Amino acid sequence: MKKIITLFAALLLCYVASAGTLKTESIQDQGLNRSYYLYLPSDLPADAPLVFILHGYGGSASSYVNNASLTFKQLAEEYKVALCYPQATSDPKGKNGWNVYYPWQIDAMKVDDCEFICNLAKHLQSTYNLSAKNTFLTGMSNGGEMCYLLAYRKAKEFGAIASMAGLTLVEMAKRHNYTEPIAFMEVHGTGDTTSRWEGDATDQYGWGAYLPVPTAVGAVAAGNKCMYEEHSELPRIKNKVLVHHYYGSPSGKDVWFYEVRGGGHNWATDSFDSCRVIMEFFKANMR
Repeated sequence: MKKIITLFAALLLCYVASAGTLKTESIQDQGLNRSYYLYLPSDLPADAPLVFILHGYGGSASSYVNNASLTFKQLAEEYKVALCYPQATSDPKGKNGWNVYYPWQIDAMKVDDCEFICNLAKHLQSTYNLSAKNTFLTGMSNGGEMCYLLAYRKAKEFGAIASMAGLTLVEMAKRHNYTEPIAFMEVHGTGDTTSRWEGDATDQYGWGAYLPVPTAVGAVAAGNKCMYEEHSELPRIKNKVLVHHYYGSPSGKDVWFYEVRGGGHNWATDSFDSCRVIMEFFKANMR
């Protein structure tokens, strides 16, 4: 009997945690019809925060919406934030991809995805009475690259940005400088064979030349004028996770770097509760 009651309670909790509304919508931007999913938790207050979640290269918004290991919808109910999962367009290789200056995108891909994300944010803020001050961004891989590019170009539009297995391409660093401080987080596995920890100075792996991950994170910390750093370790679940915290910025914008020892190209949910850590990071940077 106790097992039945416990199972019923667990099912009820799952139901309550997913009691919000999932919408499929689109918007016209730069002459294109851009689609996205919008998740609105139950009892969402006025001026609630908005969180963007960007998929990886060749992926889709729907794959993130339906990924059980990504607990963002459940966390959205708890933290009372709206979630937006935008869909990237098809790039010159015929893959769904954000325009982050991959070599084959530079001349042939005309869409400005930074403008698209910011235009979509303004549309959602206006349409659903969401907070313009508390709009946040996370994404993995190609979506993580967008995190760096938006930190370069549109830092004022976001309260904080969290990249998962993202990279700073050399082309980004050539074109842009960090002109505005931004609270930033990177989670990256040292065993990632897609977005390599050590970088790729000669474009050996075909994504374009990119910086070593510690260098890329250090550039954000330097842009914020962080004065100090400290290091800690999370309780071990699978892979060891080292946490590097850069702080002391005049703006108060800290940088957090989660080094997943031996971790691969993923959200690191098997090594720590990365989705909740992201939400806590955003909560700590509410304005």
